Amino acid sequence: MIADLVVTVLVRRGGGVFSAECPEFELSATGGSAGDAREELLRLVRRRLDDLGAAGELDSSLARAGFVVDNGVLRTERRLVSAEEAIVPVPL
Repeated sequence: MIADLVVTVLVRRGGGVFSAECPEFELSATGGSAGDAREELLRLVRRRLDDLGAAGELDSSLARAGFVVDNGVLRTERRLVSAEEAIVPVPL
């Protein structure tokens, strides 16, 4: 069976470098643009899935990470609801 897998991609920029993170698989990647970092991260996710499949551990790893089938799509039960910057006063 082939199913789409929905993962979280968080992209940040610092010092002229973009970094992308996938918390579900604890993976990260960098790139010269947000798109490059995202694509590199998704390549790493695909490689991780291939490696887990080759080792016969894909199903158990997805279950441990909290993935469930939702209308034919694999998603984690814990979904990103919001990401924002917030200001917190700090006495200096």
